[in-house]
Amino acid sequence: MNLANWEALRARARLVIDCTIAELPPDVRVEAEKVPCLFQQECEEDPDILGTYGHFEAGEVSPANGPIILYLVAIDDYCKDQDEDFDAEVRLTYLHELGHHLGWDEGDLEERGLG
Repeated sequence: MNLANWEALRARARLVIDCTIAELPPDVRVEAEKVPCLFQQECEEDPDILGTYGHFEAGEVSPANGPIILYLVAIDDYCKDQDEDFDAEVRLTYLHELGHHLGWDEGDLEERGLG
């Protein structure tokens, strides 16, 4: 991916994340604002992964504060392959990883529509 396309993806994703955080309930927004959200092109270990969160602790808000990493080229490729909207997938992936920060496991995420 060339630098201009990468910068455009990053800027678009940053806008989506900022808008998503602004729409969160106050208690969740406070936690979201503590967690860095980083962007990489893809996960070296598994290029199909769309996002990750470090230090997941089931049932507890993580004291480690992430980071959340979104793999923007992987998300973009997924969206093109599945005919999905990039902004919507960035939002969903971010919320999924933020859920892990909040201690929500895969079942909790599914219940909240983030799985």
